[in-house]
Amino acid sequence: MYLKKRFNKLSAQRQILSGMVRKNLRDKYVGSHLGYFWAIINPLLLMIAINFVFTNLMKTGIKNFPSYVLSALLPFFFFVNSLTESTTSMEKNKGILNQFIIVREIIPIAVVCANFMNFLFGFIIILPFFAVINMDILRYIWLLPAAILLHFIFTLGACLLFSIVNVYCKDLAYLLNIGVMLLFWMTPIFYSAEVIPLGLRWIVWLNPASSFAVIYRSLLYSGSPGSLYCWVLAAVSSFISISIGYYVFIKRETDILKYI
Repeated sequence: MYLKKRFNKLSAQRQILSGMVRKNLRDKYVGSHLGYFWAIINPLLLMIAINFVFTNLMKTGIKNFPSYVLSALLPFFFFVNSLTESTTSMEKNKGILNQFIIVREIIPIAVVCANFMNFLFGFIIILPFFAVINMDILRYIWLLPAAILLHFIFTLGACLLFSIVNVYCKDLAYLLNIGVMLLFWMTPIFYSAEVIPLGLRWIVWLNPASSFAVIYRSLLYSGSPGSLYCWVLAAVSSFISISIGYYVFIKRETDILKYI
């Protein structure tokens, strides 16, 4: 019953949410001539650098390596950008919290939604690139919305959790910089999980981002639906993330103004 009232309040303030999403998008590209195109330029530049290293120096044998990397890199950028921005979102919106009565989770939700729109923009532009390279992906493209939805839920849960924890522990934002770097190397973005020694492979699968990377790659690169194991792991991770994230946020939101 409490959650229902909460969702009703959030729904009633959807115009505020929409306005905050637009503001986040404007602030992200203020003064930029390329604007939303940076949503695709950043991962493309990183992909080019990784492609150069692994194809010319380390001689990877993976066919169409740029599309192999990009299929997992774009979703990873959505998650990481959402997480880093939402972690400090309460402090950055202190004025709004002091002046207006709003459902407080609307702030990290707006951050995630803005990055999600950014992600979709880049994704729609780059999707034909995957189809040209491998037409087989069209057979299972209908599964892509399910993967995106699970990924959004997982990201939102993590962002709710980090946004409230950072209110109490300001060091979290600094630790996150190191954490993101470790997460990048632990996620099979530019390598396959199968190249990891069997005894250490559990470390990769302990990382929830790995299941999403493999699912996106299966759908966009291999033209396959992906393993049931990865789908189940992604679904469970999403459920745990949103449950814990929202629960902790609701429990601790009353102290936000006291600590920021």
